[in-house]
Amino acid sequence: MCGILGNFGFIERLDFNNHLKAVDEPLIRRGPDQINHIDLENFLATHSRLIIQGSEDDGIQPICFKNIVILFNGNLYNKNALKLDLELLGYSFKGVSDTEVVAVAVYHWGNQAFKKFNGFFSIACFHRDKKILTLARDRLGQKPLYYSPNNRSVFFGSTEEFVPKKFRGNTRKESFIDFITFGFIPAPNTMFENMFSVMPGSFVEFSFSNNKVATHGSTSFWKPVITNEITDLKLATEAISDAMTSSVKEGMDSSMDVACLFSGGVDSSLILSNARKINKEIAAITADFGEGDDAKLRSRSLAQSLGHQNHLIREISNQDVNDSLKMISKICESPFDDTSIIPSNIVFESVKKSGYSVALTGDGADELFCGYSSFANLSKLEKFLDPKFDRLIRLPGKILANPISKYKSIDLTRLFLSEKDLLIDLSCNGFKKREWNDVIDTDYDPFHYLNNILNELDGLRPLDKFRILNLRFKLPYQMLFKVDRASMYNSVEARPLFLNNRIIDTALSISSSVMMQNGPKTILKEIYQSQLNHSGWSLPKTGFGWRTNSYKDIFTDSDNNYLRAKTGIDGLSLLQNRKRHHKRGYYGLYSFVSWFQENA
Repeated sequence: MCGILGNFGFIERLDFNNHLKAVDEPLIRRGPDQINHIDLENFLATHSRLIIQGSEDDGIQPICFKNIVILFNGNLYNKNALKLDLELLGYSFKGVSDTEVVAVAVYHWGNQAFKKFNGFFSIACFHRDKKILTLARDRLGQKPLYYSPNNRSVFFGSTEEFVPKKFRGNTRKESFIDFITFGFIPAPNTMFENMFSVMPGSFVEFSFSNNKVATHGSTSFWKPVITNEITDLKLATEAISDAMTSSVKEGMDSSMDVACLFSGGVDSSLILSNARKINKEIAAITADFGEGDDAKLRSRSLAQSLGHQNHLIREISNQDVNDSLKMISKICESPFDDTSIIPSNIVFESVKKSGYSVALTGDGADELFCGYSSFANLSKLEKFLDPKFDRLIRLPGKILANPISKYKSIDLTRLFLSEKDLLIDLSCNGFKKREWNDVIDTDYDPFHYLNNILNELDGLRPLDKFRILNLRFKLPYQMLFKVDRASMYNSVEARPLFLNNRIIDTALSISSSVMMQNGPKTILKEIYQSQLNHSGWSLPKTGFGWRTNSYKDIFTDSDNNYLRAKTGIDGLSLLQNRKRHHKRGYYGLYSFVSWFQENA
């Protein structure tokens, strides 16, 4: 993995050099093994490298090939296949790194190369003769890339902090509402008015002429589409099993030893069992919070069943949690309401301390294989979402839901929502709009992100739509954001193997009926039962979050007064309007305040 920082167009040399000194630590965290610079007419950039493929003399970046310069952050699973294709076209290669493959592929195929890449990446490509800068991001946004344009230059970088503050603009007030609603800031927006995130599966281009920069907008090269080609559970299970075998093999391709994050759940257990076929002694690393956490028992039981010896268990203490809490703003660089960032940071720290720089993870399985309870809830409600039930269910519901909820102390609102409103409600991980009441008064509608996606999905059944929403919204901006920030803060490359293109494309070919035939994660549980002589497939799903009973202590009256002064939002009133999930709300508001204190 790597860190990217650059300036295109009119070179703001003094600002660039001063900023480079200011971000020395986070740049080194993302790439501790090698730092190189390039200084050309209209292009100045720095690249920090975590060496995973190749060596110190192979895959050096920035890399120049013919008339283009490439800065690459990521990993290509199909580098060997692409290399063979390019060799047949007459190209030759000096080393084994995927960086060289990226450079030659982009030179030959141009922006069409992004469609061919199987893996995760953010790429900055400078065309020296055309004076064009292209910024691209992988299908699902596993690797971040930010940019800040004006009429004479563009700054870009791997994270928000890599763009000099003076070029980011003022704080974007609409992002306050985005964060409160979703628990994150969806692309292309950020917390600043003049800083943007490249959209997943897209590229942005800029040109420079007559001393001016022109922005040519964002172009999508991939979006998930459910094809419903596979409607039989046995065929679906076989197809995913085959795709997993290839994905694990490709994911273990590295110039160094690879570890595996192992919670004992279905996803990580399948990865470990397949990885052992390639390296029987692969390190399996488990994090356990102690009382109330069954990760140690689950993982140890399967490890013993497999006869796996290299099983490392990290006992997470209160001090570990407190240390991570203090670093949240530096780790995330943006407000982020997901408590799993805390154990994720501790786990990746453990990976690094154990001597590994690459870790296989199961992230993305819940989104691809309908693993969340929200999928099960939607499946139960789906048949009642037909508009013909509006007069029977939704109109009376609007009258009865609130009185019943107040009397019963339960929230029945979702039972009476229309299809569109329900899908949006299920996609909001922050404070629901129905929880705002009179706390937030705004004309801004944060649901435009979701509406834009839903408008492209007319004609699909609700479960199909929700699968797409998870892949285009929750997965990139919540789960993959967390994985990138926690892993790279500890100089570890995380490889979510379920997000190999082979598995993604196969999963999208499977109908939602098959996906949910026997409940959440039907297909992965079928594979588990066929491959492992263990009962772990039947255990209930457990969350991977911050386990504490003292969450109320982290967002105080003083913090609330600070938040109100900065944003006009009364966090404590929002919490009072919420009927459950208080932990996430308190943590999110803590994260919000921490970000302001770092960036005020």
